[in-house]
Amino acid sequence: MVRKYILPTIAICGALLGLFIVVWSQRSVPVPPILFPPPQSPYSHAIAGAGIIEASSQNISIGTPFNEVIEKVYVVEGDYVHEGDMLFELDTRSFVAQLEVVRAVLKAAKTDLEDKTTQFMFYDRLEDKDAVSEQIYEQYRFAMLQAQDAVKVAEQNITLAQSNIDRSQIRAPLSGKILQLNIHVGEIAPVIPFTNSQAFWQTQAQGTLILMGVVQPMQVRIDIDEADLWRYSQGSHATAFVRGNSHINFPLTFVRVEPFVIPKSSFTGETVERLDTRVLQVLYNFEKGDLPVYVGQVLDIFIESKPLSSG
Repeated sequence: MVRKYILPTIAICGALLGLFIVVWSQRSVPVPPILFPPPQSPYSHAIAGAGIIEASSQNISIGTPFNEVIEKVYVVEGDYVHEGDMLFELDTRSFVAQLEVVRAVLKAAKTDLEDKTTQFMFYDRLEDKDAVSEQIYEQYRFAMLQAQDAVKVAEQNITLAQSNIDRSQIRAPLSGKILQLNIHVGEIAPVIPFTNSQAFWQTQAQGTLILMGVVQPMQVRIDIDEADLWRYSQGSHATAFVRGNSHINFPLTFVRVEPFVIPKSSFTGETVERLDTRVLQVLYNFEKGDLPVYVGQVLDIFIESKPLSSG
C-alpha cells in the first residue's frame, strides 16, 4: 500500500525542487557600484578625443653614426642627464688604428716636404737663374707644392680619424630624462634610418637605442578628427582624464597646432593597416607634479568647442 505512493511523492518533490531552482535563479542580482565612472565633459560643448603623453621636447630617439660594438653604457632608465653627458661609447679600436696610420702618413709627408723644399731652395737661391733650365726649376717647384698639399691632406685625415673617435662617444643632445634604454655592452649598435615617430602616436621608432626627452613640463599630443576640425578654435581650453580613474583629471595649457592634417591609423589586427580618416594634431602641456602619469600613456581629452549647430 505504501509503495504505490512512493513514486508520486518523489515526483512532487522533484517538481517543487525544480520550481525552487527556477525562482532562485530569476532573483535580481544587485549591480555593484561603479568605482570610477566614465569621464564627463566639463564643458557645455566639447570635442572628445584621446591624447598621448610625450616629452615637451618631443621624444628624442638617440642614434649612432657607426655599426660598432657597444663598449660602455653610462645611463639607465630614469636617469636625468645634462647636455653633453656621455650616454654610451662604441668600440674605437679600428678608428684608433686609423689615427695611428694617418699620423705616420703625416710624418712621412712632412719629411718628403722638407726634402722637396730643400731641393727647390737649392735652385731658388742660385744668383744666375740661367745656370738651370726653366723646366728643371719648375719641376722642383711643383714637387714642393705637391708635397705641401700632401701634408694638408694628411692633416685633414687626422682630423677625420679623430672626429670618428669623438663621434663614437654618444652624448646627450640636451638636458632631459632617459625614458627607455634598449642597448647593452657587447651588442652591435645599428644605424637606424629616420622614422617620424610622432606622426602615428608611436613613442619610439622601432629599434630605438635610447629614448630621452624633457619631461618638465610634459606634453600631450591630441588627435582631432577631421569631422570636428570646424568646431576647434586654436588655444581652446582642454582637460585631461586618466584612464581607469576619472577622478584624476587636470587642465592642459595650449602650446601649438601642427597645421598639416595627417592620416590616422586604425589598428584592425590585420596584416594591412587601414587608414580611414585624417586628423589634426594639437599640442598641449602640463606640469606633472605628483600626477601618476608617464610618457607614452594615453589620456581621455575634452576640448572646449563651438556648438554643434552650424549657426
